Amino acid sequence: MDQILMKDARALGLIQNAVSDRLFPRIVNEETSKGAWDILKLEFRGDKQLRNELSRERVVQKLLFSLPKSYDSICSVIEHSKDLETLEVQEVVASLTSFELRLDRYTENSSERAFASLNIEEKKPKNESFFWKSDFPGNQSFQKSWKPNDGNKAACKHCDKLHYGKCWYEGKPKCHGCGKIGHMIRDCNGNKNAHRVNYANEMEETGTLFYVCNAATDVKVNHSWYIDSGCSNHMTGDEGLLVNIQRDLASKVKMGTGEVVPVAGKGTLVIKTKLGKKHIHDVMLVPSLKENLLSVGQMMEHGYHLVFGGNMVNVYDDQSLENLIVRVQMTNNRCFPLTMMPARDMALRTSVSHCLQTWHKRLGHLNERSIKLLESQVMVHGLAHLEQISVVCDGCMQGKHHKDSFPLESSWRATSPLELVHTDICGPMQSESLSGNKYFLLFTDDCTRMSWVYFIRNKSSALECFMKFKAITELQSGFKIKSLRSDMGGEFLSGEFNKFCEESGIQSQLTVAYSPQQNGVAERKNRTVVEMAKSMLHEKAIPYEFWTEAVNIAVYLLNRCPTKALKKVTPFEGYTGRKPGIAHLKIFGSSCHVLIPSALRHKLEENSHKCIFVGYGLCEKGYRLFDPSTRKVILSRDVQFDENGLWKWETTR
Repeated sequence: MDQILMKDARALGLIQNAVSDRLFPRIVNEETSKGAWDILKLEFRGDKQLRNELSRERVVQKLLFSLPKSYDSICSVIEHSKDLETLEVQEVVASLTSFELRLDRYTENSSERAFASLNIEEKKPKNESFFWKSDFPGNQSFQKSWKPNDGNKAACKHCDKLHYGKCWYEGKPKCHGCGKIGHMIRDCNGNKNAHRVNYANEMEETGTLFYVCNAATDVKVNHSWYIDSGCSNHMTGDEGLLVNIQRDLASKVKMGTGEVVPVAGKGTLVIKTKLGKKHIHDVMLVPSLKENLLSVGQMMEHGYHLVFGGNMVNVYDDQSLENLIVRVQMTNNRCFPLTMMPARDMALRTSVSHCLQTWHKRLGHLNERSIKLLESQVMVHGLAHLEQISVVCDGCMQGKHHKDSFPLESSWRATSPLELVHTDICGPMQSESLSGNKYFLLFTDDCTRMSWVYFIRNKSSALECFMKFKAITELQSGFKIKSLRSDMGGEFLSGEFNKFCEESGIQSQLTVAYSPQQNGVAERKNRTVVEMAKSMLHEKAIPYEFWTEAVNIAVYLLNRCPTKALKKVTPFEGYTGRKPGIAHLKIFGSSCHVLIPSALRHKLEENSHKCIFVGYGLCEKGYRLFDPSTRKVILSRDVQFDENGLWKWETTR
């Protein structure tokens, strides 16, 4: 009896030493070897009833389903060429093992592959294949006793490589030019013109590199896009083909030389078709890429269906395969080049820094937050798509640099137009305008923040301007002016001004002496207008005598720009109820060419002459232009602008 217990204890120790660390806790409490053996038997062989219900076909199917994606081709061959009901599991394992060796043979030192996945992790030993993992029972003991015998096996006489079974190249000719098997020297590509090959791969955050290979001819065509099934994203190296480029990307691309370069951006490709303009989104901009690549996978994600066959590929609009978009013929180098002409006349095509700065200047050096608000809330028509960028503007630094403002306090607000009007006079200016004015009088509606400006030579003209303002605004809006808030300037304390307000039923609200904060709306509006006018004057180096034109255009632009006092509307829309358009705006002080009417010129005389843009017509639909030759301001609508040009004022004086 003691000998039996000793043998049972020795057997139990052997079983415990043979199992893996994952299985050891399940048999640690067993006191006999049979109990441990029964647990392992139930673990790996299952219950008898369940084992009988699991057919051989089901076992093969579960084995094929458990394989990774790289084994899809061999799984498809097994499923369509073998009878799964009679197929043995050992035969499936043998076929998969041979296929795995074939994959290893083609992935080593091969430059002909079109797609490969490289996982940036610690490489496993080469003799560790997919079918020998530590999860299988007894695998560790098997690997300890198994040793590779490739060192004792002779190389194949056909391909000089180590492999199992019949050689793939047996019976095939060998080229005497390049030394490769499978073709003769007369068919060797080495004797023909070499093709340039571009490799690119996108490096994601997960650490996986996708390699893309594309072959192209020696003659580069800028508008050729190669349809590539191995490319994970649409890619191009020509920035001029894309619009609406987003540059805040962290992706990288690895070139065929091993160099890793960052992706410069992602934009939209606009092309011309018979059905109109089409947009291809999410095209990556890779400056080092020599060719343009179209990803088959990305096209399928966007709803397109591609059918390859007959040395061509057909691209359809949907799965019905009825709406054919394009048919691409395969070339001699087994590529599918698609020629797409970009729509060069797109009005929205922009360069980020140029476009944002241009509109910044067109809007009178408006701050970037307000420009983005105009775009995001669709407050105006004609504003192109912009991207956020921080650029220091010299004109703004010279015209707007100031101390930090004091915190604002909430106050009462008017609920209807003209219920409360703020006014103030700014001046005198050191330089007289072309008309001899030194002051400007500003009226601001408290409810809508709409502003009106009048230019005067002296302060005594304030009453005359107020009477004009009252008549125009009350007739246009249908509302009556109820209150007028101003400082205690003499022009607002005169008997004539007070008498007019009493006869019109207007309440005159005066601020306390030396307390400009009580008239903060007017004071802050004057500061904003003056700063914007100074920025535009300094930007184009315009003489100070044009300050009235700069102030006039500043008020015109501020009425069409967002303000903190209103939500999602501009002062112009709040006052008139109509959304303003800004597509006609130009940079203040730009040089331009004005058409001379045919009635004012002979046939051989020039058709236009140069002027300087100084404003917009209020009653007429045209531009206000300063003619240096006559020193007069004219109105015209037939104008061609050079917004980047500067006028040489030294030659005018």
